Amino acid sequence: MKFTPSTSRLTVVAGEADSDGRVTVRLIGELDYDETERIRDAVAGAVGRWVPAHVTLDATELTFLDSAGIRALLECRDLAEKVGAGLSVEGVSPIVFQVLRVTELLDHLAVTRVPPVAVHGTPGSMRHG
Repeated sequence: MKFTPSTSRLTVVAGEADSDGRVTVRLIGELDYDETERIRDAVAGAVGRWVPAHVTLDATELTFLDSAGIRALLECRDLAEKVGAGLSVEGVSPIVFQVLRVTELLDHLAVTRVPPVAVHGTPGSMRHG
């Protein structure tokens, strides 16, 4: 049996702390069980190096999120809280928004800049929850 290493489906780009003590970590691709260590390591590294006031997970380009990915996001929130930082997830795609809404984690992960959802038949209206 030949072992073929898997290729990563998630790219994580951690920025430096800005002048307000905020660090942004970009998530690009799919966050599933195989990719959870990558995001935890990136957030742990950022909070360990910068001790930021806030960590923003930019999920604009996150295309998939499963239950292991959800757990990793919650673990990232815990890592940030250990150094006294807040954490938010912003720019989620409609599919990621739906997963976080159904699991009732929008508020727990301070999801911001959510996609427009039709409210009472009005396309483009913003609704959270």
